[in-house]
Amino acid sequence: MGWITLSLRRAELQASIQDLQCNLLQMSRKMRQLSNFSTAIADGRINPSEISGMGSTVFGDAMDFMYFSDMAAAEAADLQTSYYEQAYSTVTADQYYNNPALASQASLYFDESGALNTDQMYNEFYEEALEEYANEVIMPKLKELEKDLENEKLQMETQLESQEAELESVKENISQSIQSSTIQL
Repeated sequence: MGWITLSLRRAELQASIQDLQCNLLQMSRKMRQLSNFSTAIADGRINPSEISGMGSTVFGDAMDFMYFSDMAAAEAADLQTSYYEQAYSTVTADQYYNNPALASQASLYFDESGALNTDQMYNEFYEEALEEYANEVIMPKLKELEKDLENEKLQMETQLESQEAELESVKENISQSIQSSTIQL
């Protein structure tokens, strides 16, 4: 190949390398933001200040999580609260507190006055459902996405290394081609 053709290939490789480096940078940013999102939702909750600090690539996902996790947790808490409310509505506080098998849960279901405490039940069931939604529904999807991004990043890095090696080879060939075609006096 002539040095002019090699020079064109060098320019093409340099542009491709710059594109790959830019894509790798964006991929790293996305992976970091995804990791921040995973950390933020590990307890089942996410708040607006956490969302605002996550970055643009996961902002929509974080907003969706906040909305859908609340809906799922509220529905689960409503169902469980109504179930336990029906199950324990006929039990008196004295019966409940005097039964050794149930006494450990007494503080959850009955308040100090001996009335069934549905608000406390709902809140506990809601918290459990939030954490369950995050860990059983969202986290597996995020782990799969992180794995896919890591594989894609490895492919880009391999491609970058290959193109950088080819660029060095092309540069050497250009230098040799120019030296062999120079007129010597």
